[in-house]
Amino acid sequence: MRKSNPQGYANLLNRVMESSEQMGEEVDPHFQDFKKTLALKGIDSLSDRDLHEIVTIFKKAVDLYKQNVETLKKAKPPVQILGRHKQLTSAYETYAQDCELMLTSIDEANKKIDSEQFSKVEQAQDKDMDAVSKAFDRIMAMMMG
Repeated sequence: MRKSNPQGYANLLNRVMESSEQMGEEVDPHFQDFKKTLALKGIDSLSDRDLHEIVTIFKKAVDLYKQNVETLKKAKPPVQILGRHKQLTSAYETYAQDCELMLTSIDEANKKIDSEQFSKVEQAQDKDMDAVSKAFDRIMAMMMG
């Protein structure tokens, strides 16, 4: 039987959410510049170095998000929160997968992008993170109440 530590669980969730937020803040300027460049000039206008930097930061984010998924899967939530925890884990995993799809839409070697996939996944990520935030907020409200 799994032993749960509610405070430890809450701390773990906070660490996952904080690391995600920090990564988002690190990635966003690169993402915004990349989107702007794609819209105005196209991917060919990026130097190989700039494109590599963008792909590298996106990969760093995807790696963190995958690591966070594993952390959530291994977490031991209090029994009354188990269902909400599964919702959070599922939403976060979907977010991580969509971030990876965004990364794979960029073909660094051939300096090409699948614009349709990139755009579709960008929209999905917004919905994904909204679902993650709502699930997190519900869990925290349940733990406080």
